[in-house]
Amino acid sequence: MAAMWSLIIALLLLLLPLVPSSSSAITLPLHGNVYPVGHYYVTMKIGNPPMPYFLDIDTGSNLTWLECKHPQLGCQHCTQHPKHPHYSPQLINLKVECNNKYCDALRKDLAGGNPICQHKKPHQCHYNIQYVDGTSDGVVSFDMISLGENGKSIAFGCGYSQQPQKETSPVDGVLGLGMGTVGFVPQLMLHKMITKNIIGHCLGKDGGGYLSFGEQFHLGGITWAPMRKYELFYSPGQASLHLNGQQIYKHGVNAVFDSGSTYTYIPARIYNPFVLKVQDMIGSSHREVHDDDLPHCWKFKSIHEVQRLFKPLSLQFHNKIAMHIPAMNYLIHTRSNNWCLAILNGTQIPDGDRRILIGDATMRDMLVIYDNQHGRLGWVHQPQCTRPHPASRL
Repeated sequence: MAAMWSLIIALLLLLLPLVPSSSSAITLPLHGNVYPVGHYYVTMKIGNPPMPYFLDIDTGSNLTWLECKHPQLGCQHCTQHPKHPHYSPQLINLKVECNNKYCDALRKDLAGGNPICQHKKPHQCHYNIQYVDGTSDGVVSFDMISLGENGKSIAFGCGYSQQPQKETSPVDGVLGLGMGTVGFVPQLMLHKMITKNIIGHCLGKDGGGYLSFGEQFHLGGITWAPMRKYELFYSPGQASLHLNGQQIYKHGVNAVFDSGSTYTYIPARIYNPFVLKVQDMIGSSHREVHDDDLPHCWKFKSIHEVQRLFKPLSLQFHNKIAMHIPAMNYLIHTRSNNWCLAILNGTQIPDGDRRILIGDATMRDMLVIYDNQHGRLGWVHQPQCTRPHPASRL
């Protein structure tokens, strides 16, 4: 198996000079929305022959993976009615030695610890990923991902068991864009598809948007904050939440950007007074109504009434750096014609009482930049998430 791994590396190295070095940025269109889809995703063609799959863009995950029909284990707990047929690799695609450097790096990248090499299956790299709403088990696969006209051999997960099992899902897997060393972007750099480890995404308020790799943004008005070390999450450090200029809780809490989370979550000690202040802000004449989708909802006569009553939020970081959040970025208009808070109680997620998790709802109509090249995070409001200038496309 070591010989096979050496052969894969050798083939990769031979392919590198064939990729134009001038290709410094890649841009993909996004589909989906916060509500009701709950995901922003890209379409990628994977395998041989290539098949299209929808991948949820996730800056909180370090591994790209697909729901997968393992040639020996099958698809034990996979989506019952997937958008596309489950990825079905050949056994040779899964021959990644458990004790090789790639697999060891993967275990270090994945939060929560991962299983050691299994004596019964030493020739497969097993993993377990813990998410806000469940877990995914699988093994690493090497296969072709079509980028434009050419396919590139990329390592990603063959996820053959998901908990909880879903009947349907709008996506087939996850595009891992986290800070780990074995994610999708480091592999693009290995292939010299891009030269800068920079990720940018703009999530359209009404859906759509774009995802960019390798592009250096030179827009006016970008707010930059240095990345702070907080596990393997993108974090600008501690933040305090302010509603209409008034601080909700006197102590700061670590904040992380996570495009794989639909909503924003804040610790209960901040969430409870936040909800009370919102209720006071809109007044006793508007009582809460029940909604099947979200916990705190109201009915209003018009959107103008909503805009008048709900005041802006902000997250205040070190050195007077702030992220300003318009009311429409913390509200959701549901199918029941209710207006609901898109900020939820952190007790619903792991470690949710010790961090602020900034999800898609808060980042709508905002270009967010994860500049690993220079160790900084940036954001700027960009209505309708239209491209600021032409860029190369896949």
